[in-house]
Amino acid sequence: MTRADIVEEPLILSEQAMKRHELDHYFGSAAEKIEVAGTYNLLYNTIFFIEAGIGSALCFKGMADAVETSRGLVFRPLEPELRSANYVVWRRDQVFSRAGRLVVAALDEVFLIMPNKHY
Repeated sequence: MTRADIVEEPLILSEQAMKRHELDHYFGSAAEKIEVAGTYNLLYNTIFFIEAGIGSALCFKGMADAVETSRGLVFRPLEPELRSANYVVWRRDQVFSRAGRLVVAALDEVFLIMPNKHY
């Protein structure tokens, strides 16, 4: 989907992207024309709004793979690609459970972003 395609569509956007104004830069002057039908924190809950015809959601590829297949939804990549920063944050003195340590270790393995491992 191109920027022009998206401007014509009511959108359901992540609350995080809205707070950081990420789409303003991506769309430039066309950002004023975007109709935001709603925002979400959990993509799964947004699926009901999509099915009701309220709008289309912008999300990361792979976030809704299982739901796409079972509910007949499709993922369409943006052209040009939109990149976004994401953050995983915890207290400096956080003591993780075994499950928490496994999650953080998996994130570290995939993203290689934690030079000072504190987990």
